[in-house]
Order: sequence, then structure tokens, then C-alpha cells
Amino acid sequence: MVSAVTFIALLTFIFFDIYNLIPAPAVRYIVLTQFIPSFLDFFTSLSPAFYFFILIIILTLITGRAYCSFMCPLGIFQDIVIRVSSSLRKGKSFAFGRAYNFIRYGILSATAAVLIFTGTFFLLWFDPFSIYGRFAFYIVSPVIIKINNFIAVTMIKFNQYTLQAVEIKPVSTVPVIITLIIILLIVISAIFKGRLYCNTVCPVGALLGIISKISFLKITLNKDTCVNCGKCERVCKSSCIYFKEGTVDFTRCVLCFNCLAVCPNSSTGFSTAFPVKVKKDNFNQKSTAAGASFVSPVISRKNFLSGMVFLPAVVTLPSGKEQKLYFQDAAKQVQYKRKVFASPPGSVGIDEFNSRCTACSLCISRCPSTVLRPAVFQYGIYGMLQPFLDFSSGYCNYDCIICGQVCPTGAISKTDIAEKHLIRTGKSVFIKENCITYTNNTVCGACSEHCPTKAVHMIPFKKGLVIPEVDNSLCTGCGACEHVCPVRPFRAIYVDGIRKHDKAKLPVKKEDIKVETKKKAVRKEDFPF
Repeated sequence: MVSAVTFIALLTFIFFDIYNLIPAPAVRYIVLTQFIPSFLDFFTSLSPAFYFFILIIILTLITGRAYCSFMCPLGIFQDIVIRVSSSLRKGKSFAFGRAYNFIRYGILSATAAVLIFTGTFFLLWFDPFSIYGRFAFYIVSPVIIKINNFIAVTMIKFNQYTLQAVEIKPVSTVPVIITLIIILLIVISAIFKGRLYCNTVCPVGALLGIISKISFLKITLNKDTCVNCGKCERVCKSSCIYFKEGTVDFTRCVLCFNCLAVCPNSSTGFSTAFPVKVKKDNFNQKSTAAGASFVSPVISRKNFLSGMVFLPAVVTLPSGKEQKLYFQDAAKQVQYKRKVFASPPGSVGIDEFNSRCTACSLCISRCPSTVLRPAVFQYGIYGMLQPFLDFSSGYCNYDCIICGQVCPTGAISKTDIAEKHLIRTGKSVFIKENCITYTNNTVCGACSEHCPTKAVHMIPFKKGLVIPEVDNSLCTGCGACEHVCPVRPFRAIYVDGIRKHDKAKLPVKKEDIKVETKKKAVRKEDFPF
């Protein structure tokens, strides 16, 4: 219970850590305790995630699917739903049900095939951590932030400024609806069918179930002492105990230990897959009708859990004066359609990113400028819910590398700030006919002022006015120019993404220009002719 609560609390908290209490690099390693992120990160970046991935496999080989009950946030969430619904509906019980092997192994096989040949498309919809991550960010996080803001405003009235009110990050309606539908389906199945999702749909559960067939410890029924009361079957939320035949489908068992707790004479217990010598003082060894060694241990649920050792600046929106917008007649504007939406820096390119990202939304939740938002059809159906750079809601900070630090799958690789400065995710396109300097003879230059590399710079226009010009050799595609452009509905400058990221030139620093100017002046004095 303690370990499960700790894991779900920690994994939920990282999605609304508005006070940055957990550093970005630590967030990544917390997430790597999850099977799919650690698995993907190991094969994409060969990082120390190897140890997390191997530890989960070893844990399964020893105990079976303990991961599903004590480390998986979606599994723990279902347990909470089951417990709450059971307390509200007294007398509710489960019953043994047949395994839908064709469905669960079919989904596992399809997920593996798609992962090998194309990428993570199936994992977008079936990875338990990604599903729970989207739920935590899209549904839980706004509620927590509203509570925080209410308390912060209340405390201000008493001259207490410990908490700070923050804005809820904008998210499109479609991803929220999709997340709600998936979570509601899982909740309904948990209420009426227990761990049906884990044992029928989840590819992680199916894979760990196969591994658990050869696990060292297994829960079994002692037919010699069993009184056929059926209590174990009625409390089994995995529907894997058939007390009439004295069998347990251990591939579906998630080690909730409910059966051990209700058995009146300890007929349920652990048996070892291989014969072991044990002291009579510590175990009460009996033989079953089949002649197999059965261990009714003094290893209680409490002892088992206590013996398991598990793996071990406030985020605010940019503030400032309200931007003055210039609305023009769309029919008179030069209209355009973005060819490609940019993927996060460090993702190498659109195709590579789509094949690696599981859409857990962790990078979106930690992005300080809110430029990352879940895609609907920006990448097409293949990249739904994956983050893209939405310059209408923000722009990519020139010195920010947080998304690469928190990404658990290697879809966004870790970079340092110097490397980030050279990554080009898109190119700026300036449309003079939409610019208010051209249409209204108005002084602006907001795009150039916010461009960190001066890829957008001002050149003489007319009547003392200056107008933007773009040098795409310096442009990184950060979107600052597009975000601050005041023209609506079609902006005068926008960023078109590129499918394969390349390198931009480093801008010349002002200090270097001054030094070069002085050198030229010295040379002119030395050689006046």
C-alpha cells in the first residue's frame, strides 16, 4: 500500500509541479521506473535506463507481475477505483473469468510489430504510463492549479505570499476529450470487471504475464486444506482464481494479495517454481494432491512488501504588457498554409520523433513557455497527441533545454545550451503585404526585437520607416517572431517547420563586431594609404 501510494503520488506530482520542486533531470529518472519509457530509452539512447528496465524484468522473474500493482500508476489508479466502488456498492464481488488470450496477445504482437517496423503509434494508445500521464496533465493538473490559485489569492488578502497564482497551460479540446473517453472506459471496466484492461488490453501486462510463467514465486491454492468457501475468487480483481478446480492463472495475477488476506485457513500462499530446502521453523510445508511442494509461508503480505526494495524558479507564463493587436480584412491579406509543423528541438526530425514519442505529455507539462501542445492532426493521424511547437501559444526559449531533460523515451534527446543554439527546427517566412509597416505605415519591429539570433532584422523601407528582413541561415525556428507579431488573422511572419532538423549559424555577437571595428580602425591608422 505504501509503495503504491508513493509511486502514484510522485508520478502524478511531476505533471503539475508548478514550483519546480523536482529538477528536470530527476523527473526523467523518476519516469524511467516505468516499463515502456525505460525500454524505449534503453534501445534509443543506451542510457543508464538499462538498469531500470532490467530491474523490472528481474522483479517479474522473481515475483510475477508485482510491477502492475506497486509501480504502474494506471494499475494503482484502477485499484483505487475498485476500492472506492466496492465500498460504495457493498456486497460487490468478482468471479473467475476466462482469459481473452487472442485479444491480449494479439495487441501485444501488433504493438511489437508496429514498434519494430514503424514506431510507437500503438503505444500512443496502449502504454499505461502515457495514458495516465495525459490524464494527470489534462484532467488532474488544471484542478490542482485552480486550488493553488484559490489558496494563493486568499493568502494575499492576509499579506502572505508563499504561494503564487499561475495560469493553466492551454490545451486543445480534442486531446482532452480523447483522454476523458479513454479514462472513463478504463474506470467503467475497473468498476465492473476489475483489472480487465490490464489483462486484456495492456501490452505491458501481456508481456509481463508471459514472463511470470517462469517466475520463481507463484500464488497457488492448497487443495488439501481448501474448504471451497470461494472467498479468494470473489476478491480477485484479476478474475484469475478458480477455486472449484484449485487453479490460479498466474499470467493474469497482479499480486494484489487480496486472496491471502481473506483465506480463513491460509490455503492460498506462495509456492516456488523449483524445489527449495526450507527450515520447518520458518515454513509449514504440505503436499498437494498433485504431489507438488506447497509452501504456506510465514511470509505474509506485510513481510513480502517490506522485503521488496524499489528503485530509488516557479513555472509561470511570460508576463508583460498586453499586446496590441491589429485585425485586418482577411480577404485583403496574403493567406498561407503551414506546410510542416515543427517538432521539439532535439527530436532530430518529424519522422524520427513520430516513431519514438509515446505522447506521455511530460514535456508539455514542464515547458515553461507553453509552446509545446498536443497535436490533433498537425502531424497527421500517426502523430496524434504528440507535442508540436504551437507559436500561437508561446515560443521556444533560446536557452531552454527542459524538454530534452525530462523526455523518458529518447524521442527528444538531451542537449546542452550550446548545442540547442545550433538546432534549426523551422524557417521564418516574412510576408511584407501583411506587415502593418507596409499596410498602415506604422512603426513595429516586434519580430526583430524578440528574435534571439537576429535572423529577423530591420532594413530601411520608406519615409524613415524600417521593415523586417529574414536571414534563414541564422534562424533556429524558435517562433518568437511569429508569436509576437500583432497582425491578425494572418500574421506577417510565421515559421514553417522542416521535416529533418539541420544546423543554423551562430549569430555574431555585438562584442565581436565592436572588436572587429576597432581592428579595422587601427589598420586604417597604420596604413592610411
